[in-house]
Amino acid sequence: MIDAIRAIVGPSHVLEGADCAGYSRDWTGVYPSEPLCVVRPANTAEVAAVVRAVADAGGAIVPVGGNTGLVGGTQARGEVMLSLERMSRIRTIKPDARIAVVEAGVVLQSLHDAADAHDLIFPLTFGAKGSARIGGCLSTNAGGSNVVRYGSTRGLCLGLEVVLASGEVLDMMTELHKDNSGYDLRDLFIGAEGTLGIITAAVVKLFPKPVGYATALLSAPDLGAALKILRALQAASGGAVEAFEYMPRNFMQRLAQHRPDLTVPLQTGDCTIMVELGGSYMDAPLAETLASLMEDGLVLDATLAASEAQRTTIWAIREASAEIKFTQLPIVDTDVCVPLEKVALFEAEVQARLAELWSGHITKI
Repeated sequence: MIDAIRAIVGPSHVLEGADCAGYSRDWTGVYPSEPLCVVRPANTAEVAAVVRAVADAGGAIVPVGGNTGLVGGTQARGEVMLSLERMSRIRTIKPDARIAVVEAGVVLQSLHDAADAHDLIFPLTFGAKGSARIGGCLSTNAGGSNVVRYGSTRGLCLGLEVVLASGEVLDMMTELHKDNSGYDLRDLFIGAEGTLGIITAAVVKLFPKPVGYATALLSAPDLGAALKILRALQAASGGAVEAFEYMPRNFMQRLAQHRPDLTVPLQTGDCTIMVELGGSYMDAPLAETLASLMEDGLVLDATLAASEAQRTTIWAIREASAEIKFTQLPIVDTDVCVPLEKVALFEAEVQARLAELWSGHITKI
């Protein structure tokens, strides 16, 4: 099987033994891999041929992008690890249509930069944007920090190209925003984490670049107040809230301990929120709304970014999340979604339940 794969992609792009070391450890270090080999195809035809060769031999494949996941989705134990890293072309950007056609191995930050050259944005963003790849973002249906305004990756995708387990190529690379033609098979593969097929390319939506940003870090008495703050800011800005990120007390405490370079210019409490509005003249609505909410007791303290450097620091605080989480091991990492009005109730119940389950086993949650 490995000889057949070498013939498809070239010997230098089939790694074995010690050459797989760079792929044997994910970002967390919690899920080590021992792949049979690592294969790096250059195009969709090579991906399809590799999949057929592995299928004919009765083997198994674990696809991998930037390997920035936190829950072991790319762990390989004796399987063929198929890396999409060489498939990193931005095939085209169509500014008038506001779309980009990209291969699965395109790094998220590279797409950001390419869109920015046309005064456009691809709004998906998170801390690993410098190494995460589009195929992984689609396969995990990544949400990111701008999900409140633009939706998750599923809502940012128009079309897909996928290699099925049989080696067949499913071409769904539509550029249509409105497509009423039958079943939408695309959505089966987004969020499936490679279990139904390997995403090799996509058509994604681009958006106008906001004229400016208004960014703040604030402290609220609890999560119930945070939801009221979000609704007030959405109303005041005409729906321009791009990010609204919650950071609990224990996160801020660990941040101060492990990243003292990221100073927090406000008095934090149980509920710290990062908020960003995107659009023209958003500073006034943000400041005025926060001032009104402070009078009502919904905001305890707030600091507004007065420069791009301060905005960058506020974002760095939020994007340190994964780094902060893994300062205390062992860890069970989860990604739980509940309706907005139930977030506060969920947090209270899960904290109580965790304390009950782990009583006598851990010192703090």
